[in-house]
Amino acid sequence: MITREELVMKFLTAPPEELTRWYEFAENKSAASAPADRKLLTLAAAAKVLTVSRQTVFRMCRDGRLPVVETRAGRFRVPSYALTALLQAGTTHTANKEVAHA
Repeated sequence: MITREELVMKFLTAPPEELTRWYEFAENKSAASAPADRKLLTLAAAAKVLTVSRQTVFRMCRDGRLPVVETRAGRFRVPSYALTALLQAGTTHTANKEVAHA
C-alpha cells in the first residue's frame, strides 16, 4: 500500500494530464466516462441481445462496427458496453426517423 507521503509526492510531481484525471475523479466526472458494464459476451450471447444471428454479429465485428476482444486463439468476445452503446444509438436513430416523418 502507498503511504500518504508517497501519494503527496506523486501528486506534486504529476504531469498536467494526470492532474486533470485526478481532478475529474475528485469531481466524479470520470465515473460517467468509464463503462459501468464490463462483461465480455460470446458472439452467440451478443446475437441474442441484438436479436440477430451469430453470423451477423461476426460480420459486424469483422467490419469494425463492434469491438471484439480475443481471449484465446480464435475465441472472440464482445464487450457489453459496446452492445449498450449500439442499442442506444439505434434507439436514438429510430426516434430521429420518427420525428422526421411526423
